[in-house]
Amino acid sequence: MHWIIESLYLFLVIVCFVYFFVLVQNSKTSWQILDLKEDELPFVSVIVPTLEEENNISKCLNSVTKLDYPNYEVLVVDGGSKDKTVEIAESYGVKVLVDANLPTGWIGKSYGCHIGYLEAKGDVILFTDADTKHAPESLKITVSHLLGSNVALFTMLPYLEAYRFYEFFPSYLYFLSFLCGGPREDVNNRYNKNSFMASGQYMLFTREGYEELGGHTSISSSLVEDVALAKLVKEKELGLSYTDGTNLVQTRMYPDGFGQYFRAFRRAIWGGIVTLTPWRIFFMILWLIYFILAPIFMIQSFFSNGPYFIWANYTIGIIVNTGLYLAYAATFYFYWYKKGDLKWYLALFFPITQIANFIVIGVAIYFGLRGKRVSWKGRYYSTQGTETLKKQQKKDLTDRKVPAVKKIDKSVD
Repeated sequence: MHWIIESLYLFLVIVCFVYFFVLVQNSKTSWQILDLKEDELPFVSVIVPTLEEENNISKCLNSVTKLDYPNYEVLVVDGGSKDKTVEIAESYGVKVLVDANLPTGWIGKSYGCHIGYLEAKGDVILFTDADTKHAPESLKITVSHLLGSNVALFTMLPYLEAYRFYEFFPSYLYFLSFLCGGPREDVNNRYNKNSFMASGQYMLFTREGYEELGGHTSISSSLVEDVALAKLVKEKELGLSYTDGTNLVQTRMYPDGFGQYFRAFRRAIWGGIVTLTPWRIFFMILWLIYFILAPIFMIQSFFSNGPYFIWANYTIGIIVNTGLYLAYAATFYFYWYKKGDLKWYLALFFPITQIANFIVIGVAIYFGLRGKRVSWKGRYYSTQGTETLKKQQKKDLTDRKVPAVKKIDKSVD
């Protein structure tokens, strides 16, 4: 019986690494920069949705108001913060919109982005988070790439800064999202509809593309608005470009405590599960199983009464099982080391550091399957199917007159 289990384990590991190798080999980052003079660069609207962001907004606005870009505006859309977010934002001289109304069927961030769009004047629209910090040259590079690659959406994962122990936890969940999203070449292939990924911390749209999607109105109830928009872009074959591993934008996501991280990913994980491609989620599950088995098999090899079918003797059993454990740690480290802060020992002792993520994943699945609400900054969101929420939203659009996205008149040349 032991040799059957060990054979299955070895087969599992082989499948995991073959899949990972295919992802990496087809995930080369390429920038298609359109060489534009400054007077040829389009007007950009930078939209920052906020709610209780007094600890982050200064860092963000200090960077976006100093971008090396000739023609842009900054709009902060606040959802009714009771802290000093609005006061701080106004001190930067940017346009601040406050709308505490949240219609049924809307996620707060998506509604804030929608309200910002309605006021935006730009031919290009950037949605970015209050916890981001932008390099001066970032907007010029990303706009040139957006136009040069002829896509509706460019999005990138910011470099993740981490200082406290729990702030390293998201790196593992981003590793899992890489497994689910697919290789970059497939993600950036406008005709491959099974692979898509995005980061809501940096979503750069052409206005025409955003309006053709229906904007945030079209995904208003999604718990992961970024991935939902990316999926919609792929479905409509409008063109998506996604990248990571750059220092153009940085973020420190959850400086206020582990509870903040727990609530954020409890919401996002279930949203990802119901949005991403099922067969890619299957391979992610295989890596989760590998994560569980690697330390168990390594420990048992030291106390085994072998030999078994695979491990020819006690020493080889230890070497092979320890090697498979270290292979997991090395793979995780290899994926993340250019994308964010990560201590080598946190990768080496991944079972200890990632147990919290397993708890978050388990709770997210439980809440999702039971249809329970999830909370974020005092607001509660449903994990129900989107059809129920869209019916509620349709009524809101009528009763509360939530403005919809304006359509482009394509009959005009």
